[in-house]
Amino acid sequence: MLLASSSSAVVSMNGSGEGDTSYANNSNFQRVIASVTRKARRDMAAALYCALGRPASLAIADLGCGTGPNALLMVSDAVDAVLAETNNNKGASAAPLPQLHVFLNDLPANDFNAVFRLLPSSPLAAAGCLVSAWPGSFYRRLFPEASLDYVVSSSSLHFLSKAPPMAPEHLNRRRVHVSAAGPAAVLDAYRAQFHADFVAFLRCRAAETRARGLLLLTFVGRRSARPTAHDCYLWDLLADALMDMAAAGLVDEERVHSFNAPYYAPCPDDLARVVAEEGSFAIRTMHLFDTTRCHLLAGGGRSHPPTSNSNKHDGEGDDELPRWLAAETAATIKAVVEPMLRTHFGWAAMDGLFCRYRLLLEAYYRSKATRNKDDITNVFLVLEKKQRCY
Repeated sequence: MLLASSSSAVVSMNGSGEGDTSYANNSNFQRVIASVTRKARRDMAAALYCALGRPASLAIADLGCGTGPNALLMVSDAVDAVLAETNNNKGASAAPLPQLHVFLNDLPANDFNAVFRLLPSSPLAAAGCLVSAWPGSFYRRLFPEASLDYVVSSSSLHFLSKAPPMAPEHLNRRRVHVSAAGPAAVLDAYRAQFHADFVAFLRCRAAETRARGLLLLTFVGRRSARPTAHDCYLWDLLADALMDMAAAGLVDEERVHSFNAPYYAPCPDDLARVVAEEGSFAIRTMHLFDTTRCHLLAGGGRSHPPTSNSNKHDGEGDDELPRWLAAETAATIKAVVEPMLRTHFGWAAMDGLFCRYRLLLEAYYRSKATRNKDDITNVFLVLEKKQRCY
């Protein structure tokens, strides 16, 4: 997945050439998020196939597919569900398997070659899917008119097309994003940018999606109209690390003040308002859920997580868990945002910045009030294309 920097220059997440710090090697948490919606997504893919009368072909798209082990995950789930439904149709006369068209989208700098190298060992190859890459921003038109049936996007739509413009008197000083204690004008600017971007996203998909087609969108959200301190802590601590760098003379403080991350986590009211205004889709599901990196303790992550000690008193927890959470979180955030930070602050600042960031995260996870609290709120939004728009 790719994103735009605060200066609107398009940059990629850390690519495969970055080794241990690449997005491909630091996307376990995004896989956990996708796993929460897996059953619902599969059920909806199978139900849509049946509702459309078991058509001879079905078009499936992933917007913001990225690269690495998750790149084919969402479309493979949909394909598996449709084929399972076809095989379960015992009572009907034998019919050929549907021809499945799979469209993979991300920005042009995405490593689509690496994605295609995954195909021979994927369920898509076994199913005979026709797979193609469609580079471009999903805030613009990508596909032919009325060509899509089932569209998924996971861990992508919280990134905006650009950072919101800020009036000089509302410069977001000492912060790089919305903050719970920050000026209302900053939140208003971010909300307005999200509104404009999401309207554009829906208008484009309305043109490209057939009637009764589905959009299944999972991305970071928040529960309340005003963000809480915990909603903002990842960006607040990153800003604190940058200000520490500025105090040490390692980055220019004015560049910290001028940087705003192109990222917004909407609340349900934000989403409902945009969907209603655009008017082409009906909301079938809007479900908020929390995920934590502690889920990786059961499934296993890239690093070896600590073993919890149930004999310790409540609040004393395993002393290694905050350190592990901080390391995992810092690695994920670095893989995602380091390219845009390099563009703004320079290569030389990166190692020191993320070292400070990891230490601030560890302090947060050790604090009594936020002990091991790394949960992130996501929204699972399912939209159905209306048969007629008035």
